[in-house]
Amino acid sequence: MRGMIRAFEIVGARLRVLARWRRFDVEFDEELATHLAEAEDEYRRRGLSDDDARLAAIRDIGGISQTKERYRDGRWGRPFDTVAQDIRYAVRVLRKSPRFTASIVLTLTLAIGATTAIFTVIDALMLRELPVRDPHALVVVGDPAAVHSWSWGTPRTNVFSFPLYRELRDRNRTFSSLFASARLDNLQIAIDGPAEPIDGRLVTGNYFETLGVEPVIGHTFTAQDDRVPGADPYLVISFAYWERRFGRDPSAVGRVVRLKNQRFTIVGVAPPDFFGEVVGDRPQVWAPMMMEPQLMPGRDFLNAVDTHALLLMGRLGRGVTIEQARADVAAVVREALTDTLAGRLSADDRDAMGRGEVTFVAELSEGAHGLSRMRRQFSEPLLLLMGMVTLVLVVTSVNIASLMLARSAARRRELSLRVALGAGPGRLVRQLLTESILLVVVGGVFGLGVASRGAATLVHLASRSASTEPLVLGLDARVLGFTVLVCFVGCVVFGLVPALACLRNTDITAPKRRAGRALVTAQVAIGVAVIMAAALLVRSLGNLQRTDLGFERDELLVATVDLLAGGYRDERAHAITRELLDRLSAIPGVRHVTVSTNGLFKSNDSSHSIRVEGAGSIAPAEVETHRDDVGPDYFSTIGVPIVSGREITSHDFAASARVAVVNETFVDVYFGRGNPLGRRVTIEDSRQPGEPAYEIVGVARDVRDHAIRAAIPPRLYVPLTSGARDNPVALTFEVRTSVRPDRLKQDVRDAIRAASSTLVIDTVTTAHQLVDDTLALPALVARWSLAFGALVLMMICVGIYATMSYRVSSRTTEIAVRLALGAPRSTILWMAAREVALMVTAGIAIGVPIGIAVTRAFDAMLFGVAPADPASVAYAAGAVMLTAGAAAILPARRATRIESTVALRHD
Repeated sequence: MRGMIRAFEIVGARLRVLARWRRFDVEFDEELATHLAEAEDEYRRRGLSDDDARLAAIRDIGGISQTKERYRDGRWGRPFDTVAQDIRYAVRVLRKSPRFTASIVLTLTLAIGATTAIFTVIDALMLRELPVRDPHALVVVGDPAAVHSWSWGTPRTNVFSFPLYRELRDRNRTFSSLFASARLDNLQIAIDGPAEPIDGRLVTGNYFETLGVEPVIGHTFTAQDDRVPGADPYLVISFAYWERRFGRDPSAVGRVVRLKNQRFTIVGVAPPDFFGEVVGDRPQVWAPMMMEPQLMPGRDFLNAVDTHALLLMGRLGRGVTIEQARADVAAVVREALTDTLAGRLSADDRDAMGRGEVTFVAELSEGAHGLSRMRRQFSEPLLLLMGMVTLVLVVTSVNIASLMLARSAARRRELSLRVALGAGPGRLVRQLLTESILLVVVGGVFGLGVASRGAATLVHLASRSASTEPLVLGLDARVLGFTVLVCFVGCVVFGLVPALACLRNTDITAPKRRAGRALVTAQVAIGVAVIMAAALLVRSLGNLQRTDLGFERDELLVATVDLLAGGYRDERAHAITRELLDRLSAIPGVRHVTVSTNGLFKSNDSSHSIRVEGAGSIAPAEVETHRDDVGPDYFSTIGVPIVSGREITSHDFAASARVAVVNETFVDVYFGRGNPLGRRVTIEDSRQPGEPAYEIVGVARDVRDHAIRAAIPPRLYVPLTSGARDNPVALTFEVRTSVRPDRLKQDVRDAIRAASSTLVIDTVTTAHQLVDDTLALPALVARWSLAFGALVLMMICVGIYATMSYRVSSRTTEIAVRLALGAPRSTILWMAAREVALMVTAGIAIGVPIGIAVTRAFDAMLFGVAPADPASVAYAAGAVMLTAGAAAILPARRATRIESTVALRHD
């Protein structure tokens, strides 16, 4: 113990010395001066003169400067003094070259900022854990990406019905707790004034308990509070909503608000960092599952076995593995669907299970990172952008390394002088590294600022239809660590290369030419790969934008209205649909109006097994046929040609006729070259068993109305009033206009509200905007990749310019001799241009195969182009050659203008 105390005292004393080193230097100087004075006095007493006495005293101590250096070298903390000197010197050197310093800092800011911005989004979407207790113990049951799913029909195990969840919750033997949640659509909350839209989520009573989330104030739900339908009108609100709407007023707990015209009491406020279990959603309220009938009238999935809307997440019991839980869940699901819940299933569903069309094995996955639709949608594009920006960062590092090489060569007189004054090679390397570190630290600091803005912009552009920013972005420890790592690698790459070059050249002459050429060739090769990828993505986007969708987008307005949220079902739903058609048709500037259940480019779609008369040997299970319930003159309104037969008319709509129109793919699949007109089609719908058949009366052209990339499925169109769907959830009204559709948006909204104030209008937008929204992700990736390509070209331009400028300056004497001996200036120009041509040609030859190999990794993101697309290769090679030519022309012209007599005299 005494030794440890002594050690701490020594360390403390040394730290005090380090903190007050200037004062100790002054004290040492005073002590040295006193010692010299005493020695001089002694020699004077011996009879020496003043000058001789001082020289003798100095000789005794070994010299004043030498003694001070020995003292400083032996002082603890001397390395810190040296580092401080290196930093001060580096600052002075960089300040003397403001343009050089500014260009490198700007380059680093853009490269580090872009890299950190992409990583920030990746961290928020893919790496960050849920802000809950022990997130690694959480397990997702079902599809973690089906966060907004809502479907009817045959039982599923990727999204669950409430009765099936209840069976799993009560009968499993592997989860210590299991909760369910579902989306809440079209919420309107009224507090003190008019209602405002709000995002929410339905959760079971054990939701917060399972996640281990404690409220800031108030309390959360419990399993005891969520047992009886409609008995617990309570809300937990998010911290952000509490802050925005109530100004963090504690009296918000206990306030009564109106949600869907129902009275609810706020009972608690969630923690500030808690956004729920779905990454990409930002609910402002959580409501008990048992309040579903009040909040979502007309759906009533609390008792429906064929309504699937729930996501499940739970905590495994101690010592239980995911494999054990998967087997347990499969056993419970099988027993529930074949025994406990079998009596509540339709005959079609039981037959489907008998035919093996229902899987009892649910997907189980770790839940530490939450559920997310965005993760599946954006992971590949984000990783692609991260790969591209990493290559940009490599090009930046190589480019700056070449700049530092050229600069160190230009400073050879200064470095030679420092060697002559006693500086060793190690000190020179350390000095050059210090300058690099200063540059990268400044660039990294500015890059963090760029990253925070860039990440927010990236998320906003990727989710521009969302009312709130879906991801919680921030410079957490992982992002800061990543930035520090990037800066460290940058320091090593572009600081160590010129430093080692100086170390190898003991006479401090210019670094070897091969190093400069290799660096330029490397950045050209990487740049070609990046530009090839950008060209492929831009061409792919162009192909997507030019794809024939099969319908006329011009002068087409689309409005989506939620009927069930407005309380309309059965005959009332059909009546309000007819009224809306009439009101919308009466708007001046409207030519035609129709309606459909699945609409254009909506996330929902319907698919069924069908029986087709005269379809040959094709079994229903082999083909999934999609269906849409449409209004009168649907095809003529959206601009789809009828290939044969006729379309569904207003007479069919009014008479609820059992007629159908099919698309060309339907005919190819079921009839080949046969005539489908007059044939009968039966839909096997478990919700409506025994439904009468439809007669095919027309064939419509294929339409890409849900996805542009995907293959067009067989599709069946039937009248909305034919009974195929007694209770459509949301309808899409397609409005063909004679004026610009943007001008009629408000008129359409007014007409819908005039029909009923309870109807919820989801969206009113143009068909062009729908397609643009569908292409938002590929457009975003193309824009960012194009920006990275432009940044790479800028780096190549700067690198070639710097290298050529150095080469011209280092060969001034040689060029002057050539000119003095009569060499034409065109020869000098070709000598400079030839070196650039060789480097660029080698870089392109190396970069094209690299680019093809890189683009094969994201082949699925391309549309209409191949990784080895000749046009993209030509674009990349042409862009690099033009950039190289522009960068080399000034140094080359400078070489031809050298005056031989002046250059030789100067040398």
